[in-house]
Amino acid sequence: MKAKTWMWVIGVVVVLGVLFVYPRLGGNRSGSIGSGVPCLVPNVPLTQHIHPVLTITVDGVREEIPANIGLAECERAVHTHDDASQGIVHVESQDRRVYVLGDFMSVWNKSLVREGRTLTATADGVQVEDPATLILKDGQDIRLEYNTTNN
Repeated sequence: MKAKTWMWVIGVVVVLGVLFVYPRLGGNRSGSIGSGVPCLVPNVPLTQHIHPVLTITVDGVREEIPANIGLAECERAVHTHDDASQGIVHVESQDRRVYVLGDFMSVWNKSLVREGRTLTATADGVQVEDPATLILKDGQDIRLEYNTTNN
């Protein structure tokens, strides 16, 4: 092949790489659902795989955490599977980044704040002041308890 043809081939490969690979490596930077939590890249090994357990109650009634959070457009590094009723959050990432509860809530597109309710958050029985920044750890028991405020 001539040099000019090789340059075209290399240019096309670079453009395709940018269009298809880069968004998966960097996550969604647009500010939409799951912003900042990357999609997993196929055939790249995981560097961490942990399972904290999240329980949410509202006025004493357990709230279901849906299955397949973070699996719609791609498989996010923080997600749930079919057994989500048990509250298992999967952190299966290809980086060494520290993931926090706020990352999971972002992927789920839910706020930790619920109007008209107070939140008590604990991790392994210890109260957490800012649950959004709670670092997710394997086997961790995270509880979010929402109660109606009396006006």
